[in-house]
Amino acid sequence: MKRNILCICMVLLLSGCESFLNKEPIDYPVEENFYSDVKGLEGALIGAYDELQSGDQYGAKFLTLMEMRGDNIFNNNSGASGGITYQIEAFTETPANTNLSGAWLSLYNSIYRCNLILQNMDNVKMTDDQRNKIAGQASFIRALSYFNIVRLWGKAPLITSVQTVEQARNNKRAEVSEIYDQIIKDLTVAKGLPTSWSDSERGRVTSYAAQALLAKVYLYNKRYNDVVSELTPLVDAIKKGTVLSLVPMPQTFPNNLKTSKDIIFAVLYLKGGVGESVHQNNRYRNNDNGNVISLEQSEFEAGDNRKAMVAPTGNGERPQKFNTPAENNETSGDFPVIRCAEVMLMYAEALNEISYPNSTAFDALNAVRANAGLAPKTVTNLTSKEAFRTAVYKERRLELALECDRWFDIVRTNQFSVLYNMIPAYRQLYPVPQTELENVNDPTGWQNEGYSI
Repeated sequence: MKRNILCICMVLLLSGCESFLNKEPIDYPVEENFYSDVKGLEGALIGAYDELQSGDQYGAKFLTLMEMRGDNIFNNNSGASGGITYQIEAFTETPANTNLSGAWLSLYNSIYRCNLILQNMDNVKMTDDQRNKIAGQASFIRALSYFNIVRLWGKAPLITSVQTVEQARNNKRAEVSEIYDQIIKDLTVAKGLPTSWSDSERGRVTSYAAQALLAKVYLYNKRYNDVVSELTPLVDAIKKGTVLSLVPMPQTFPNNLKTSKDIIFAVLYLKGGVGESVHQNNRYRNNDNGNVISLEQSEFEAGDNRKAMVAPTGNGERPQKFNTPAENNETSGDFPVIRCAEVMLMYAEALNEISYPNSTAFDALNAVRANAGLAPKTVTNLTSKEAFRTAVYKERRLELALECDRWFDIVRTNQFSVLYNMIPAYRQLYPVPQTELENVNDPTGWQNEGYSI
C-alpha cells in the first residue's frame, strides 16, 4: 500500500517515553480536521496498512520472533546487533530486548490507527458501501494486530478507542479470552467486505481474508465446527478457481506474489526509492550465519516442488522462496499472511478433529499434496486420527515454512515440550517489554510468568 505521509501527524499514546507526545505539527492535517471526509479516512486507512510493512512487523522483526524462534531457521551469529537476535534464538531474551519493544509498539501503533478510523467514522457523511468497506478494513487490521499480540504475549491491554495519556498509563492486561472475543467481533465486521477488488485496489482486505483469519482464530481455540463453517465457502471458491485457487509454490514464489490466486492476503511492498520496499537482508539473507535454514531437506518427499524453495543458502544469499530481485538492497516481494494452501490445511485439520476417517478431510489434505507434486494419502497410510493430525502438522511446516507460522504452530500443537525439552515452558510466551512496565502507573500483573520485572 502506498505510504501516506499524512499519517506522521498521528500521535502515539502508548509505549516508550518518546511516544507520550502532545505537540501537533503546524503544516499537516491533525486529528481535528483529518477525518472530515471520506478522503481523509481513506488516507488514514492507507496509514494502517502501511504499519504492517514496518521493519518492526512483517518487514523484519516478525521473521525473528515467529520463525527464528522455531526450528526452520536459526541464528548462529551471537555478536550481531549486540546479540539481541541471537537471544531470541537461544531463549535468553529479557524484557529489555528491543525486538520485543519494537514489535509491541508497532502493533499498538496499528491498533491506534484503526481506532482513530473507527472512532471518527460516524462523523463523516458517506454511503453505506463506503462505510462498510472502511470499517471492514480497519477492523481486519486491528484483529490481525491483536491476533499477533495475543500469540506473542498472551494477556495484553485491550484498547478499542483512542486514549489520553493518563488513560494509557492506567491500562491493565486483558485476559486472553477477552482479546479473542474482540478479534472475533472485528473479523465478523470484516466479513462484510467484497470478495475481490479492482486491479487498481488489489491488495486490500477481502471477505475471503476475513473468513480465513477468523477460521484460524477458531482453530487456535479448538472451535472446529466453526472452522469448518467459515472455510466451507472458501474451499468452494478455491475449487472453482475464479478468484482463489491452489497454485504450485514455484509459480507463486518468489516473483508472482502480487498476482497469484493462492494469495488471500499479503503485506505489500514496492521498490524504487519510495520508502515502500523491504531490505533484502530482512528476507532471511544469510549474512555471516545470521539466517541459517535448519529445515532439513530430508523432510521433503522426492518430487516435492517446495523443497528447493527453502534449501540452505550460502553467505549473502536468500532462500529461493523470498529471492525476489534486489535494487540498491531494496526488494518488492510481498509477505504472505494467508494463502489458499493454508485454508485447505486448516479445513483438513478441523474436519479430522471432528471425526475420523473423513473423506473430505483427506481431499483437502491431498489437494495441497497434489499441488506440491506428491501422491495422495489414504486411510492405508494414515490409519488413525492421530496419524492424520501428524500428517497435517508436517504439511503445515513444509508448506508454510518461513511465513511466520512455525513458532506459533509449535506452541499451538503442543510440540514445544518435545522439541525444546530443556527450555522452561514459560518461554512459550515472550516477556512484556520493559518500556511498557515503565510507562504504566501500576506494573503489577504486567509481566509474564518466569520473567522478572
